[in-house]
Amino acid sequence: MPVRMRHPGSLPDLSRLSHAPLLDEWLLEPDDRSADGAVLTGIVTGHPRRADGARVTTGPIQMIEDAPAGAFGGWAWCFSSGLWRLGRCIDIAYSRGIEL
Repeated sequence: MPVRMRHPGSLPDLSRLSHAPLLDEWLLEPDDRSADGAVLTGIVTGHPRRADGARVTTGPIQMIEDAPAGAFGGWAWCFSSGLWRLGRCIDIAYSRGIEL
């Protein structure tokens, strides 16, 4: 799957992906806190400051590589909270239609 980027740049260090928090049952949606951009919402596991099972919203996503529809996997990166592993998306068609 191609990487979608908000601004052209280099990829984050994906060698640390296995240690990144997992965001499952996620959705990419417009950031209602600003005039543009998008955030991820979902259920977190393995975050250093959030309890497993908590519903979280990330900061604005800068890059995302999501798995094919129906598959589990992919990653996302944002300036404020870093690298995220992606689990299952609850609506991949909707998420792919959201502009970063």
